[in-house]
Amino acid sequence: MQKLLGSPHAMLGAALVTSALGGLGACQGDEDEPAPGAFVAPGRCVYTSAITQAEECRDYTGTGWTAEAAEADCKALQGSTFTGAERCAYPETLGRCVLEGGTEDEYSIVLPGGDASQCASTQRGCEMFGGGKFEPDACEGAAEEPGGGVGTGGAVFQWPTQTCVDPKAGEPAGQSDGKVCTFGTISACTEPGRLFTEYASCEPVLTQRPYWPAPPSDFKTPSDDPRLSDPEWLGELAWVTEQTEACGCVCCHSEKAAPATGTSNWYIEAGPVWTDSFYPTGLALAAGWVSSAALGAYPPDQNNGFSRDVAGLPTTDPARMVAFFEGELQRRGFTREDFADQEPFGGPLHQQSLYEPSDCTAGEGVDAAGKVTWTGGDARYVYVLSADAENPGAPPNLDLPEGTIWRLDVPWNSEPVQSGLTYGEVPPNTKQGYPADGSPEELVPGTKYYLYVWADVGIPITRCLFEVSR
Repeated sequence: MQKLLGSPHAMLGAALVTSALGGLGACQGDEDEPAPGAFVAPGRCVYTSAITQAEECRDYTGTGWTAEAAEADCKALQGSTFTGAERCAYPETLGRCVLEGGTEDEYSIVLPGGDASQCASTQRGCEMFGGGKFEPDACEGAAEEPGGGVGTGGAVFQWPTQTCVDPKAGEPAGQSDGKVCTFGTISACTEPGRLFTEYASCEPVLTQRPYWPAPPSDFKTPSDDPRLSDPEWLGELAWVTEQTEACGCVCCHSEKAAPATGTSNWYIEAGPVWTDSFYPTGLALAAGWVSSAALGAYPPDQNNGFSRDVAGLPTTDPARMVAFFEGELQRRGFTREDFADQEPFGGPLHQQSLYEPSDCTAGEGVDAAGKVTWTGGDARYVYVLSADAENPGAPPNLDLPEGTIWRLDVPWNSEPVQSGLTYGEVPPNTKQGYPADGSPEELVPGTKYYLYVWADVGIPITRCLFEVSR
């Protein structure tokens, strides 16, 4: 029973439920005495977030947790200390993120601090990307409502759209009949040599990944390092910088583009060598030593020649990008074998890709009259797939797996739909995500299908197999 939320990469992972919180007080024991016969949590885990490098505390509140299981889970977390028979308590907390709520595996991440400016990103990280429920404390009345907010991104995923505009004054003609065409998404890039922020907006990008101002690595290149006077190496660093500035990564990883609260982990203005701000696991992602396929990517012919299928950062020359970041890892003393046991990046997106569905219960599925029923709340994406289809994942390349039969989409600025809609029908303020035209194929009685429902991109609420009754 290991509930490992975290992924050390600063762009995605269920550990993204937190913001970078400084000046945290130490955990204190809960002084409330439990009622006679009440469940007593087996302990608490104080640890350092791999994302924010700040202290966090985990409560094991589900009845299925034993002290042994909780301690084993705790030991897998960075810089952790397990204390039995105590609960997390701080002088002030933003709130807590409850995961696996209502089950025997329930646990909570307690979020210390009192800065209300962190509430929106904290709630979004917990509920949208962690799949939990945010219970506010200092954030009472300040947490972000679904669909709201700009600057740090609204809580609802805004689907990427492509814009084609004239090049900036003094720049060469664009590659698309003179225009420069760019998708507004975290995995997209404008044309090489141009700046992403001049051809696309970061506002929708910040809804597509949770943002929070996480601190950078404290690794520093020595001032006498020969690289700092090596024209060839400095040329490669300049090329990597140019490639990065052309892509949506800058929306969180550049002081010029990130929200006012700060950049998230690595950032391109860090000096004298900005790649020092990567943690080793981030370097391993960039070098392609650890897979980040679950985060999604465009093919080069749709992304101005940039790909992300080899190197972890989008690039027009994967071999060159890999070589640079392998050099960064080697000068810190790391080899590929050091990351042999590293789980692929993507946090919940990776875990969802591994999910194996079981049969529907509680009337879920599509009945003989075409009524689609699911549990878990309102939805923005409703899939009917073949029983052997892969689980849907992140756009732009994983959200329509082979075997998709029908998908209903609700735009980010419309209200989600309720269970009980009719298969193949498109209610007002929604659209058919698949097929592109016409009606979906009829479902065959006695054939098994896969119902997969998202509350929003990456937040599944129903995943089960059903048969249409004869």
